[in-house]
Amino acid sequence: MRAVLVLLLCSLALQAQIYSPRVLLKGQPDPSDLTRFANGICARAKAVTPRARAEAIWRYFLTDGRFVAPGAWYHIAGWAYEEPMGELLDPLKLINNYGFGLCYQLAPVLAATWKAAGLEDARVWFLTGHTVAEVFYDGAYHYYDSDMLGYTTIGRGAPAKSVVASVRQLESDPGILLSKLKSPTEVDSSLVDQPWYPADLRAGAIDGLADLFSTSADNSLFAFERAPAGYRPDFVLRPNERIIRYFHPERPGLYYLPYRFDGETWTEFPREVAQYGIRTSDGPRSQKDERTWGTGRLEYQPLLRKAPSQTIPVQSPFVIIDGEFQLDVALSTESALVELETSVDAGRTWSPAGTRHGPFTGSWTTEPAVVQKSAHGRRTAISGHYGYLVRLKSTGGAEVRSMLLLTRFQHNPRNLPALAPGPNQLVFESSAPRARTSLPLEIRKVHETAVSHSGVSFVAEKGQGYWVPAGAGPAEFVFRLTSPDGAGLSGFNSGGRFLDLSRSLAPDKFTAEVRSVAALDSKGAEASIAWSRSPGGPFQTIWSYDPNLNWKDGAPVDRTLRWPEVDRHVNAAGSREVFVRFRFAGLALDDIRLSLETTPPAGSCPLRITHLWKEDRIDKSTVRTIAAGVTRSDYIVEAASGAKVENEAVILECVPGRPQQ
Repeated sequence: MRAVLVLLLCSLALQAQIYSPRVLLKGQPDPSDLTRFANGICARAKAVTPRARAEAIWRYFLTDGRFVAPGAWYHIAGWAYEEPMGELLDPLKLINNYGFGLCYQLAPVLAATWKAAGLEDARVWFLTGHTVAEVFYDGAYHYYDSDMLGYTTIGRGAPAKSVVASVRQLESDPGILLSKLKSPTEVDSSLVDQPWYPADLRAGAIDGLADLFSTSADNSLFAFERAPAGYRPDFVLRPNERIIRYFHPERPGLYYLPYRFDGETWTEFPREVAQYGIRTSDGPRSQKDERTWGTGRLEYQPLLRKAPSQTIPVQSPFVIIDGEFQLDVALSTESALVELETSVDAGRTWSPAGTRHGPFTGSWTTEPAVVQKSAHGRRTAISGHYGYLVRLKSTGGAEVRSMLLLTRFQHNPRNLPALAPGPNQLVFESSAPRARTSLPLEIRKVHETAVSHSGVSFVAEKGQGYWVPAGAGPAEFVFRLTSPDGAGLSGFNSGGRFLDLSRSLAPDKFTAEVRSVAALDSKGAEASIAWSRSPGGPFQTIWSYDPNLNWKDGAPVDRTLRWPEVDRHVNAAGSREVFVRFRFAGLALDDIRLSLETTPPAGSCPLRITHLWKEDRIDKSTVRTIAAGVTRSDYIVEAASGAKVENEAVILECVPGRPQQ
């Protein structure tokens, strides 16, 4: 065996905790779970039939705030990007951390949300220059576009009583779109459901939209799942820990700035476009309306031990911007020393985060290492991650009296409970005790964390790449997942992306479209994910590749991108460790996702909820305390009727001791 990944991130202290607490307005869709989120959208729209549910979800994600309220999603390029996988496609990650992106991100979000709402099927098409989604109901596929804001029915009847066209129908007959026009810039409003491609219509470009479909030779269907599902916004609040989520950036210029790695250098990913007034310094704000991103902070005061070295995990439900560490130290001699380090790979490697020599007594503030500065920001050792470890070393009689770990993150503020004038009904909920930790795997380095691997070769090109079989036999990786502190596992999640490269096409992380690569013979292609309680097996298969596609509408498509995204959950209760095997032949593998779940003791910590807002520019606040062990509570917050209400923040804090009445 080679390296074994130690899951220190999962070693949250076994003390009173609160698991994934959340506060929403009554009836507000819950973004912590895609099924609850999808059903919440449909319930709010009173959508019951399959078509009504499909259209409610389409409308919810429209990118222009003039057509939806509050406008959950907006259109902006270059900001929903995280190395090493690049342009984001995970629906829950996009919904919770960003709330913005382009068509190639929104189409997978739509497809995944439709399926979560119980619709029979949904799929994604790449039209070369545009990505769209289809949903299956009433025995056929139907195309809806939240990014360009439209869908089109067949014929000249009232849209509510007419069949919504599919991609295949638009490919074969561009007149379906063009027949709705009175002129190049005017639509017959009796034939369409508004909005109907307003930007294209205004520009007289509907014929260009029709061409996207009808030039079908370069249109390709993602024949399997397009979106990964490895992320969940789970988190644990420990005693003396609080999470603050602002409805806006905490201060001007604070945002998660994505950086791209091209194999040699790191550069800012967003691009400025002077023609449209797009400036990186403005951050990822909407170009159509006043919507912005939100930021927040995790603040944790750990209970420190008298030990020369101690490691403290930080788990963020949202993408990390940066951090700051505030210590009160007593270094009485020159030999006294306090040193901090951070790790984002579960303790395999460490980055310096500050050193303080004695003699010194008082407050000392430091931060994670700044690994890069650029024109509009900087990248630290923890930026772009969702958790990290802090290692505190004390030597020479150094004393650390207290420490505050401050972690700044970005989130989508449209998921917060926004108060309005008058009574506001709110719902608090928390999850059952569960600790879920994702392994920080980077595809080009997975052989370093696998307990074994064989028959594999890595193909790299300009910062992206994949593993292929190195010989005639199948390639294989085996990973070990170990429960922390001897506690048993309750389950684990395993997934990845496999690639059929027979068309000489592979995913491009910089564009979320396709790039040309060397062809890989897919004859006899096979792949599987399996698990066992011992390294030697026997292994139980939880997924296997089936090249025979099932066409729900009975209409095969010969232009397919066979890149299955696979995510599976396994109940492994009673196991202290499990082994997960990835095996493939005739295919490549460019992503591996692994996480484990444990069931720690039930928490018994009260939760303090604080709402901050302004009424006619006057600061207002209210506090509710949820008793320890309560997992749901309804309450009302009253804002002055007729006042201008500006929402500021929601704060959740795990408070040791008995709740205040």
